[in-house]
Amino acid sequence: MHNEREGRCESCSKEKTDRIPIRRVVEKLDAAFSRNDLAEAGRLLAFWEKEARALADFHGLLEILSEEIGYFRRTGDRARGLAAVSEAFALIEELGLSDSASGATIYVNGATTMKAFGRAAEAMPYYMRAKKILEENLPSDSYLLAALFNNMASAYDELDAFEKAEECYRAAIRILAKSVDNDGEIAVSYVNLAHLYYDRDKTDPRIASLLETAWSYLMSERLPHDGNYAFICSKCAPSFGFFGYFAREAALRRAAEEIYAGT
Repeated sequence: MHNEREGRCESCSKEKTDRIPIRRVVEKLDAAFSRNDLAEAGRLLAFWEKEARALADFHGLLEILSEEIGYFRRTGDRARGLAAVSEAFALIEELGLSDSASGATIYVNGATTMKAFGRAAEAMPYYMRAKKILEENLPSDSYLLAALFNNMASAYDELDAFEKAEECYRAAIRILAKSVDNDGEIAVSYVNLAHLYYDRDKTDPRIASLLETAWSYLMSERLPHDGNYAFICSKCAPSFGFFGYFAREAALRRAAEEIYAGT
């Protein structure tokens, strides 16, 4: 592998004259995730975190930590996930990014990992901070706002704030529906709404309708059958099984497996 330190002046070793190639790193990570190769993704993250620290590339380190936040959430590593969140949030402040859209995006990512590991109440202030920043800096139909609302909704649900959770899910769907590229994410929102209604009233007749709507979006001909679609299928499959739609659960699992096997 290319030595990123080649040609570095030792007399300038304390200056941040080198950077990790973050764009190339992210491309490799995306390729690993598209194959569901979590072992390779973990190897890449560990290597480039070490490199960023060695080079004192704190912006690069923040990018790596942000990727690790999602990675450890996905692998269920609570201790390392929360440690990455804590360090990333501190770096956001140190680098003067606390009022930027990029910083807000990491706040959302970190808050979502906090919620995933049982800290929904502690996550909420970061969601609210990110909401203020993103609404001030992005157009109202931004995908990042939709992601924020979806993740906030999940935290509200865990805190039994059902009305606020529904408002956030509906807001996310309205934003996502403005683009033809978001059918998969819309499906996830409808599945989450079905769970929300179930948590509030297990006999709510709207649950079946929400699942039918989610299925129609999952089956959309506009959806490319790529790694992201496989991930969405793998996320939605257990929910369809939970509600008794076992054939659909199996179909989604099979679709994800076939995509991962072919990438």
